[in-house]
Amino acid sequence: MTREARALFLSMLTLVVYAVSIFISQGSFIFPFPLNEFIFLGISAQFFWWNRLGNKWAGSIAIVAGICAVLSKQFFWTFLYSTEAMEFFMDSLITDYCLLAFYVLVLIGAIATMIRQKKGIALLLSAFFVMAFISGVFYNHALLLLLGYGFMSVSTQLSKAFAPYHLLWILLFILKLTEWLTFFLNS
Repeated sequence: MTREARALFLSMLTLVVYAVSIFISQGSFIFPFPLNEFIFLGISAQFFWWNRLGNKWAGSIAIVAGICAVLSKQFFWTFLYSTEAMEFFMDSLITDYCLLAFYVLVLIGAIATMIRQKKGIALLLSAFFVMAFISGVFYNHALLLLLGYGFMSVSTQLSKAFAPYHLLWILLFILKLTEWLTFFLNS
């Protein structure tokens, strides 16, 4: 197991242990999904540090996407603003622009991965990701986004474009899955 795969496994194990501990104490599975963006940013930064002499373009896209994802969440801004200032801040469009930037960067990464893939099925799955991702973002449908990340996770395992950054697609899939499971199991 590579160090990147180990980091991915340990971050997912941490999420599962957290959810199981909440289940034992409160009787419901709750994953810490407000931390998903921080996890993505942290793992992306770690991958970039480990592979700083490799593909800097893929690492930079991942880190900037992680930063945009963190900045798009109200959870991050609550550390910087008081409750009164937060009400005024959330009326602005800053978090929306950051979320849009995250989506655009994910789409750029997917298209770059799709261009690099040579196998037919991997290329087809990447195209399915693009369609599901755009539909999921446009209709704000979490299940379509989950399906899209699943397509891309399988696609990048068949054709490892931008390795080891291809593992970040699995991370995005698992993070979206934990978010969806939290809502699904507790509704």
